[in-house]
Amino acid sequence: MLSKEAEESIKRFKSYSRFIASMYKNPNSMSKTRRSFIRWFINLQGVIGPKVKGTVKEEIYLDGVKTWKITTPNSDPKKIFLYFHGGGYSLGSPKSHYSLVSYLADITKTTVFVPDYRLGPEHKYPAQLEDGIKTFQSLINDYGFSNNQISIGGDSAGGNLALITLLKLKEDGQEMPNALALLSPWADPAGSGDTYNLEMADRDILLGPTIKKVWENNDHLYDGYLNEEDADINNPLIFPIEGNYENCPPIMIQVGTEELLLSDSRTLKEALERDNCIHEYYEWTGMYHVFHIDVNMPETISAFEQIGKFLHKHSSSKDNKQSEVNLD
Repeated sequence: MLSKEAEESIKRFKSYSRFIASMYKNPNSMSKTRRSFIRWFINLQGVIGPKVKGTVKEEIYLDGVKTWKITTPNSDPKKIFLYFHGGGYSLGSPKSHYSLVSYLADITKTTVFVPDYRLGPEHKYPAQLEDGIKTFQSLINDYGFSNNQISIGGDSAGGNLALITLLKLKEDGQEMPNALALLSPWADPAGSGDTYNLEMADRDILLGPTIKKVWENNDHLYDGYLNEEDADINNPLIFPIEGNYENCPPIMIQVGTEELLLSDSRTLKEALERDNCIHEYYEWTGMYHVFHIDVNMPETISAFEQIGKFLHKHSSSKDNKQSEVNLD
C-alpha cells in the first residue's frame, strides 16, 4: 500500500510531467532557448528540494569533468559513491539531483561524487561514456582512492552510464568498482521491451506523456544523444542489456512497477542471472520512474536504506571490512 506522501507525490508529478511533455521537440531540432529553459526548470527541482541538515557541496574536477562532491555529517570519507544523474542524456545535472543525492549520501553513509558529464545533442555518444571512464579513473589516479572503495550507480540514463562504464572498464582490463546500485536504469535505449506500450505510458506518470510525444513524432528515444548511424542495438556499450556480466561486481536494481522502463530492469536481471553475476533486484509496487526524486516519501527513504545495506555488504576495502568487524 502506498504511503500518503506517495499518493500526493503522484498527483504532483502528473502535472509536472505534463508540462515537460508540452515543451517536447526532437532534441536535434529544439531551439537553444527552449532547451535551456527545460534544463533550468528541471534543475530547479533539485535546487529548491529539501536537503539533509549539514549537507556540504564542493565543486571539484575529475580529469576535467566538473563534479559536485556531496557529503553530510554521516558521510564516510573513505566510502565513495560515483553517481551519474539521469535525464535521457540531454537533461539533468548535479543541480537537478542535489536533493536526491543529499539524502542518498546521508542514508548510505557515503561521499557522493556527481559528475556534470557532457549532454546531447551538443555532445553525442561516446562523449558520455568517455566522461564516465575519466571520472572513475580520476578518483583512483588523482584522488588516491582504491577501486575497492568506489561504488558507481545512477538513475535512468545515469544507470545506463554506470553500466556502460563498467562494461568498458571490463573490456579494457581495467580495475572495476566494488558494486553498482541502479535506480530504474535505462538499459534499453531503443525501447524494445514489452513494457514500452501505450497502456504503460498511461500508467507512467513521469515519462509517459513525453514518450507518447516521441512515438507520435516517429522519433527515437535516443535521438538526444545518439546519431542514427551509431545506433547498433548489438553494441553493449550503448545498449547494456546486451552486455556480458561474467566476473563483474555485484549489481543492485531498483525499479517501479508503474514505468515504461520496467522491462529494461527485468531484461537486465535475466542477463545477470545468465552470467552468474551477484545481484539484488527489487520492484517497488505502485511506484513511478525514479521515485527517489521525491525525498519526502517513506518509500524513498526505505529505498536508500536498501542501497546502503547493499553497498556496505559488498564493500571490499580493508577500512570497511574493519568497520564491519567493529560493528559486530
